[in-house]
Amino acid sequence: MSSERRLDLTLQARDDIAELLDTSAERFGQISRRRYEALVARVLEDVRVDPRRPGSLARPELGPGTRTYHFRFSRDRGRTDSGAVKSPRHLLVYETPDEHAVLVLRVLHDAMDIEQHVGADSQ
Repeated sequence: MSSERRLDLTLQARDDIAELLDTSAERFGQISRRRYEALVARVLEDVRVDPRRPGSLARPELGPGTRTYHFRFSRDRGRTDSGAVKSPRHLLVYETPDEHAVLVLRVLHDAMDIEQHVGADSQ
């Protein structure tokens, strides 16, 4: 059943990913960008397969059924031939509208005020 779960991303989440990859390339180079890209893919797959995976947190203050998952929990599985992201600083904000889907709302830096960027007022 879990392998059939659909993963959807809001336009804002897609923009968040593009921005974090661009920033990674600008600050740390293309190899670092590719490492972070692999980590993003791993995080998305991990949450698609098991939205309540260890490390995920229920965040009812962000909305019903909303959860967060920090990239550090998938760091080792997101390793590339050139290594892994040393200190991931992002988290996925998502919800599971039903047992067949995961909707990624945002991908945010962990220093951000999450409540300011997620919720009825931000969408």
